[in-house]
Amino acid sequence: MTPHYMAAYADNDLRKGLKGVPDVEVNNRLDAIIRLFCCLHGRDIFIRAYTKHLASRLLNKTFLSQDAEELML
Repeated sequence: MTPHYMAAYADNDLRKGLKGVPDVEVNNRLDAIIRLFCCLHGRDIFIRAYTKHLASRLLNKTFLSQDAEELML
């Protein structure tokens, strides 16, 4: 279940959690998610869940920053 929660956390941050946050903090948060991903055993599950959230954000235009989305990819 952890990969799903991590993908949901990343989705929440990229939808509304990074609003009004300085660029340095955005980079720190995304780096923390990526570092956790590197330690994760269910990477394929995370990637599937994250891709689903990403598609939803892009189709519905609910992302806050295209730069943040590109950094995460």
